[in-house]
Amino acid sequence: MRATLNDRVMSWAAALVTLTLFGCATTQMKSEWRDPKAAGAVLKGQQVLVVCQSRDPSLRRICEDQWAMRLQRAGAAGIQSYAIPHFPADGMAGSEEIRSAAEHVGAPIVASVQLALDDLAVVNPAPQVGIGMAGGSSGYRTGGFSAGGLGLSFPLGWPTAAQGMVCSAAMVDAASGAVFWSGSATAPPSGAQAGQVAELTQLMIDSLLRAGLLH
Repeated sequence: MRATLNDRVMSWAAALVTLTLFGCATTQMKSEWRDPKAAGAVLKGQQVLVVCQSRDPSLRRICEDQWAMRLQRAGAAGIQSYAIPHFPADGMAGSEEIRSAAEHVGAPIVASVQLALDDLAVVNPAPQVGIGMAGGSSGYRTGGFSAGGLGLSFPLGWPTAAQGMVCSAAMVDAASGAVFWSGSATAPPSGAQAGQVAELTQLMIDSLLRAGLLH
């Protein structure tokens, strides 16, 4: 029974650490810069080519869809680079290739976004289930199997890992390549990467609104 109780204590401790990490962390801006020469709402009503770069092709598309949708709500028109024929599948295009794509779709502005997973992963242990027996009786107990004071526990399924996400973005004049706004943000560990992308994108859009570039 002592071994089983120790297993339970370790599982509860791991769960408490995970809840603490998740509960304290929030999606937040880490840095932001605006060119003081950028005058007024330069993004308002403009076509914006959205180029998200990620090692995961699905995350790249989710990112570009999120930016296009949220830019439209804010009064600009986002164009996904993945919809442009022959554009690199991971979004890793050179400056001349991006400039050419922007000219092709008639976008004077490029939203250049980079997504990366945080190296630190929070591991949630798999749930444990066992059968308990004591004093000639038997019953199901969470965490282990006991018989005559002996305890055994075993996991169901596999541990799951949750990683944070880092996002950096820049608003670029397509013709000159000059950056007039940039920012970086982080999202806390989560197993729902699409949700992390959505939160990071909205945070960036809110920052552009506060900077006066979208209204």
